[in-house]
Amino acid sequence: MRAAEVIVGIDASSESRLALCWAAAEAQRRGCRLQIVHGVRSHWPDSALSPQHAHLAARHQAPKIVDAARADVREWAPGVEVDAQTEAGGGAAVLIAAAQPGDLVVVGSRGHSEFTALLAGSTCQQVAMHAPTSVVVVRGRPGQGVVAGFDGSSDDVLAVAFEMADSLRCPLTVLRAFRPSTPAWPADAPPPDVLNATTAQAALRDDLQAIVMPLAEKYPDVRVEVQVAGGNPAQLLVEASRDAQLVVVGSRGHGGFAGLLLGSVGLHLVHHAGCPVLLAR
Repeated sequence: MRAAEVIVGIDASSESRLALCWAAAEAQRRGCRLQIVHGVRSHWPDSALSPQHAHLAARHQAPKIVDAARADVREWAPGVEVDAQTEAGGGAAVLIAAAQPGDLVVVGSRGHSEFTALLAGSTCQQVAMHAPTSVVVVRGRPGQGVVAGFDGSSDDVLAVAFEMADSLRCPLTVLRAFRPSTPAWPADAPPPDVLNATTAQAALRDDLQAIVMPLAEKYPDVRVEVQVAGGNPAQLLVEASRDAQLVVVGSRGHGGFAGLLLGSVGLHLVHHAGCPVLLAR
C-alpha cells in the first residue's frame, strides 16, 4: 500500500482553486504527496455545443487546467510532491477510486465540472458513504480555531479534531448539541432536580470533559474548550463555523448530530458553513 496522500478534485472554477490551495497547504503540513484529479464531463447541459464537441472541448481544456494547478501548488507549497491525472466520468467515482484508507479527499463547494454535483445530492452522499477516508469540503472564509461537532457516537471525530488543531497550532472547541426531552412529570408539578434540564446539561458537559481529557493530555499544546449548547445541531455548527478555521464532524452519527451527510443536518452544514468542513472517517 502506498503512503497516505491528500487528493483534491479540481476544475476551472474559483471555488476549485480555493480547494486546491487548502489541499496544498494540508499536504505541506502532513509532508505527503498531493494528488490532483480533474474530471472531464461527457455532457454539458447548458452548452450550445453538441455533446460530442463539448466533450472534445473539455478534453482539450483539461491539460491547461491541470498545468495551471501544478503551477499554483509550486507557488503556494514549494517542495510538495504533486501527481495529476485527468479522468472521464462521474466525480464521485473518480475520487472514491483514487482514495485509499489514510488519504484525505478535498473538494470545493461549487464548480462547473462533474465535481459540482458533490454538493448537489447523490454524488455528495456517495463520496461521504463510500470513500474509504475523510473528506473536506472547502467553503467560506477560514477564521480562527477548530470546532468539533460531537454526538457521542465515536471518539474518532475528537481524535481528528485534536490532530488538526495541533497541526494548525490553534485552539479547539468541542461542541455537543443538547435538546431537553419532553418532561415525564405532570405539567402542573415542579420537575425533580435530577431531571432538571440545567442539571442534565451540566452532566453532559462533565461527561464530555471526561471524554476529551485523554486527548487533551496527548496534545498539551492544544487549548480546548467543551460546550454543551441547547438548540438545533445544524444551526449551532453553522453559527460556530462563522468564526472558525475548520469544522470537524463525523460522516455518520446519532443523537444531536444524527443524519450528518445522510439527511438535512449534514447537507445544511456543507451548504451553509462559514469555513471548510472535514467529514471524519
